[in-house]
Amino acid sequence: MPNSPAHSPSISETKVLSRSIKSGEAHIRLSNGKLYVARRYIPAGEGDILRFEGGSVRAYVKNDDSWVEIGKPWVKRVSASIGEDTIEITFKEIETATELRLFDALRKFHYRGGGGAGRTIPLIATSNRWDLPTVLGFVELSSSMIANSARKRFFDFPYQEPNGPRWMSWDRAATKQFSNIICRISRFVIHPEIRGLGFAKLFSDAAREYAGSRWYYGGFKPRFLEITADMLRYYRFVDESFALMGHTEGNEHRLSKDMKYLVGKGLSEQGAKAMPQGGGGIMTLQRAYASQLIKYMSTNKKNLPEVIESLQYDAAKLDQETWESLHRVNRKPKPTYTSGLTPFSKKYVQNRRRILEPPQRKKEEKLRHRPQWAIQDISITGTVNMAQTSEARSLQDAFGFVGSTLVTPIVNGLSFTLTAGEVTLICGASGAGKTMLVDSIHALLENREPQAVRENVRQQVRVEGHVQTAASVGVLEDLPAEAAPLDLRGKASLEDFLTITAKCGLAEPQLFVRPILSLSSGQRYRLQVALAFLKKPEVLIIDNFCEPLDRYTAIAVIKGVKGLSHELNVAVVAATASYERVLDLLDPDQSVLLRRGDDPIVVNRGERIALHKGFHTEPISDSRSKQF
Repeated sequence: MPNSPAHSPSISETKVLSRSIKSGEAHIRLSNGKLYVARRYIPAGEGDILRFEGGSVRAYVKNDDSWVEIGKPWVKRVSASIGEDTIEITFKEIETATELRLFDALRKFHYRGGGGAGRTIPLIATSNRWDLPTVLGFVELSSSMIANSARKRFFDFPYQEPNGPRWMSWDRAATKQFSNIICRISRFVIHPEIRGLGFAKLFSDAAREYAGSRWYYGGFKPRFLEITADMLRYYRFVDESFALMGHTEGNEHRLSKDMKYLVGKGLSEQGAKAMPQGGGGIMTLQRAYASQLIKYMSTNKKNLPEVIESLQYDAAKLDQETWESLHRVNRKPKPTYTSGLTPFSKKYVQNRRRILEPPQRKKEEKLRHRPQWAIQDISITGTVNMAQTSEARSLQDAFGFVGSTLVTPIVNGLSFTLTAGEVTLICGASGAGKTMLVDSIHALLENREPQAVRENVRQQVRVEGHVQTAASVGVLEDLPAEAAPLDLRGKASLEDFLTITAKCGLAEPQLFVRPILSLSSGQRYRLQVALAFLKKPEVLIIDNFCEPLDRYTAIAVIKGVKGLSHELNVAVVAATASYERVLDLLDPDQSVLLRRGDDPIVVNRGERIALHKGFHTEPISDSRSKQF
């Protein structure tokens, strides 16, 4: 038994003999003959030594000669900002049947399925807000895989921890002895309704804190937290404390050799038993892949050379049945990141990052070229043909307006400048002329006749104004119902498509291969915004900005639009009647307020902030603008 204080009747130490899961609970058989029933994912397994002391249960970490509390479920409470609201989020281990059910439901959003090998602990995030999902997401921690070529490269440098692990190079001996000082994030899922709100860092912080305080495996507490994921190519959902170690090796280079050998063994009289046993997680996967190939060969009447040849092709060139059967066998290289959990390991990661990352040349930062488009003296007048019926004449007679047409000034003498990388908000009450204004801006920038902006049987619109420089203009376009979103990316790369759609609040890859008609109106709207940015116009006009979206999705889209405007150097013009919903979050560089029967008001960011704080700025002379 490990060193411990003198035993008393209230303290007992015992060894775990076995562990099983029954009715969502962990049933742990102990060497003292007792059964310990605990939560489903309590971190205790066969061979662990547990100390029971009052209401506390702790596990002994042999190589670090320390005890870790495991009896009381781990909980971390944090505050997060969503727009102007501050909400409380609780990160925790799963305790109740409801939490377990909701966690299982969220698993379907992790398309790879599976999860961790060895010890696995999911941490869920919950909120008591009625308008948020009960479980906001989860991050799952697992014991590390022994083989990882990216880690081999990164860790192949002396590590000498005082009174702890040490190696001169990350050779086979070091790998075997110290792989358990690495805790792995095996899965990471945020509920689709709240992606884009900036919660990813909170999840990685929770994972780091849990790993540093509660995780232990194979006689070690962890020094490093690691994550390997295909999606990190497109979505950088871990924070800056994670250093890129490189990419895993994949198995393309040895797939033919490994599969020929294992399948050959599997086709012998002994079947799967003839395959080499043991070898850890990688060999377990290889055996599973070989069994999958044997099943595919039997079902499709194909021989091994034909199957191996199929594996070498680009997935896009395979028929659907072959691809579905074989796609898991061919593992592609994946990016791998690591983060230090202790002061010593953090310093090690920083040093390795400094050595391995390409040197950054120090250059004088040049001001980015930001084109401007001066919109000058826009005036819009609408002429409406009134109804010519007896009831209409009676109404006109009663209220004193007589005639067959009604001429209405909508915008009078409006001038402002659009700047690349900046956002202009056009707002005003319904009917104030926002749509007419953005249509007029669109026509002027494209050197089209603005008189033709809007015409129908009953109304004609006359537009006056001019711009000195034309621009390429993007708008939200109608989407073909039968097409899949991925079909509409044009010449843009897959990486750009996934990155921009994620920033526009649409980070569900499964949606991109479904027909657009199967998407919700909010999903289609976010896709429209993303596709408009993907074409990288000089000016992007978005009418009815975020109006079809729920509150939290709108917040994600607003953040994304503002960021993409600056990142892609696009001048964004957003128009909405609900300006109070978006104003503070969007924080536009300038705002244009339209009012029926009144002159428009243009306010830049500095003036608006000053007005909000109760200060009167010199450029604003019209006192009515103070309420904006």
